[in-house]
Amino acid sequence: MIESLLLRWVLTGVFAAVTVWCVRVLLARPTRPAGRIDAACHVLMGLAMVSMTWPWGMTVPTTPQVVVFGTACLWFASRVAFGAEHGGAHAPQPRLAGTHHAVLMAGMAWMAVSMPGPLGAPGTGSGGHHHASGGGAASMSADAANTADAAETATTALLVGHIVLGVVFVALCLPWLARAFDLGRRLPDPGAPRLGHVVADSTCHALMSFGMGVLFLALATATG
Repeated sequence: MIESLLLRWVLTGVFAAVTVWCVRVLLARPTRPAGRIDAACHVLMGLAMVSMTWPWGMTVPTTPQVVVFGTACLWFASRVAFGAEHGGAHAPQPRLAGTHHAVLMAGMAWMAVSMPGPLGAPGTGSGGHHHASGGGAASMSADAANTADAAETATTALLVGHIVLGVVFVALCLPWLARAFDLGRRLPDPGAPRLGHVVADSTCHALMSFGMGVLFLALATATG
């Protein structure tokens, strides 16, 4: 969840625009079945990223998201393994593009798992029993200290992971962005009527990757 209301709305606008474009690609004709599945995966990803931007997104069940995006990751990875192209002429490299999509889907699954739980979720609570004494109290104190140390270590690892993933996903948007700028300089090009589609598609992939990076960095801020 993003703390800044302004940033929430900015990212919501970005993810919504990308999702609308992916819906357009999904419904476009002619589109091969594999291309429609690719677009459907990105539509689901865009919708999930919008939800993760807002507090109510923390109430969305985790397991279905992990299943959906884990399956999508395997889909893109299998296409890369079997040499299928991703994105045709607009992709910086077809295999690298497919790998990028697989990594994005894996990142979505991980983000769903690592998102903070909704307010009021079971936690440390203060309504437990407090009847221990003597050696039992000392044992409980030692256990509590060990649990606190383990929790601190896990939090630190999660924080570092979010920062690394945030930086990586922001960096991964650069090849797509460079491609969009490079081809965009040729617009309009009567000899390449689909060039505008290519530029828009590359821009959307760049925005999706950049937005995910920002979300991971926001999670790092919340974790810290």
